[in-house]
Amino acid sequence: MKADLHIHTKYSFDGETSVSEIFSMAKKNHVDCIALTDHNDVRANIDAGAYDRSLWIPGIEIDCYYKSSIYHIVGLGIDYNSVIYRTIASNYLNELERIMNIRIHVFNRLFDLKMHINQIRNKYPGKLITNVEITHFMFDQYPQHPQFQKYLRSRPEANPIADFYWDFCAIGKPGYVKMVLPDVRDVIHYIHQTKGIAILAHPMISVKSLEDVAELKSLDGIEAYCSYHDQQQCLRVERFAKDQKLLISAGSDYHGKNKPSIVLGDTHEKGSSEEWFIQIKEAIARKK
Repeated sequence: MKADLHIHTKYSFDGETSVSEIFSMAKKNHVDCIALTDHNDVRANIDAGAYDRSLWIPGIEIDCYYKSSIYHIVGLGIDYNSVIYRTIASNYLNELERIMNIRIHVFNRLFDLKMHINQIRNKYPGKLITNVEITHFMFDQYPQHPQFQKYLRSRPEANPIADFYWDFCAIGKPGYVKMVLPDVRDVIHYIHQTKGIAILAHPMISVKSLEDVAELKSLDGIEAYCSYHDQQQCLRVERFAKDQKLLISAGSDYHGKNKPSIVLGDTHEKGSSEEWFIQIKEAIARKK
């Protein structure tokens, strides 16, 4: 049995794949159950209503702050019709739009460029301009820039847009622009209020210390198996989860062309998902 409980569709600002294509890919890749977990958005779950509920779990991935880090909390089994998710989506889109010009200014300063928002809008008509579109624009317009060579000539298994983000735009990096996001404890509360369980996504790339995670007593689980984790990291998070009595989950974090090396269903899990997946399903059932 194989499950992938962290997948993005076209409803994520950095995704591109329709829900129907996701289900087709899951079948092709022999994935038995998926969760649609778009960034701060639940609309994919509405589209998924046309499919057998045994094939999918309603979900969302919410960006939030904890201490000096941005955590990504996956909500599984949520009531996606709850008004709180419309509020979260609206607030997040407003923040992306608010920081758009600030981010362009920061990149112009960092890389000695002269980009203007109208140039980028002309290249991506009708799209919300985020770090993804800005980065694509920079790479296309300045292919000889010495600071971009690492990403433009990256190895096949790399994800240049995502790698650039982690190098320049994450907290503590030179291109970071602060967004107004909720506190992680409030996000976990929202998920519980809407009959879901809260899972910390890809901890080994977004969390400074697993000891910090141990302080979050309301957290239900953690993504031990993940396309970003090597086998030693998977085992480390699995041991941590068992010590803390946390549920274990697995997710590819599939996005499509913006993370081209990630294949739907490839969570770096060895063997069957059945044991931990049964526990996830039972935990969701207890919330109903």
